[in-house]
Amino acid sequence: MSNIVETPQSVVANVHKAVELLKQKGSEALPILTDSKSEFNDRDAYLFIIDVDSSLVVSNPRFPERTGGNIREHLDWAGKHYGVELCEVAMQGGGWIEFIWPKPGTNEGVRKISYICPIPGMRYTVCAGIYNDTMTLDELNALTGHGKKKVAVIFEVTPTSEGKADYFKMGAALKDELSQMPGFISVERFESVNNPGKFLSLSFWESDEAAAGWRNQANHRQSQKMGHDALFDNYRISVGEIKREYTKDNRAEAPADSNAYIID
Repeated sequence: MSNIVETPQSVVANVHKAVELLKQKGSEALPILTDSKSEFNDRDAYLFIIDVDSSLVVSNPRFPERTGGNIREHLDWAGKHYGVELCEVAMQGGGWIEFIWPKPGTNEGVRKISYICPIPGMRYTVCAGIYNDTMTLDELNALTGHGKKKVAVIFEVTPTSEGKADYFKMGAALKDELSQMPGFISVERFESVNNPGKFLSLSFWESDEAAAGWRNQANHRQSQKMGHDALFDNYRISVGEIKREYTKDNRAEAPADSNAYIID
């Protein structure tokens, strides 16, 4: 067996290499990916391939007796249906799961993590795992871009002439509570240049769940009702995930074509 020192990064690299091969060759790649002696499997982070739609184990070269079985019936060392969680993560676009499994030659269950990578437009989901007790699932999902996404809430509003002052008072009264909400990042308010009297409130949140917490906060709910019934002529709320963020000095997430044009 290879003497590769496996890390979450090496797991991801092995899975992504297999994914690219499947994209290029389709099912013709399976003989290589299912070979227990191939570069993909002669290591601790060996591949296993799932057909999530049919709950089928397409390949598990380390445990070939599981090939053809129902992944949803698989239990970990603690009795958890980790195969069900694997399928759920795959259907959500991929990410990481954790479960309890003994290391080879032992009978003591320890934490194992697996990276789940579905291939859009294909029946295959490629997975691999290692024993790891240092990184949380949030850290692992952040590593591969599967973590909780920051969201922006855009609130466009035109208060009535009579309700404008009360709208600003209401916002000021909620400011302290807003700043203490879990997952709150920032908020700004702007007035339209093209449409005087129209305002935009732009808030950023660590996740959609965090934004939902503020939406359902009791005093904020009362303010929403008051605004809807008496203070606003019209409004529009838009919520979107942050796909990328970069600045003048930190351009790590900037598109390559932008960096190629801007950076000398």
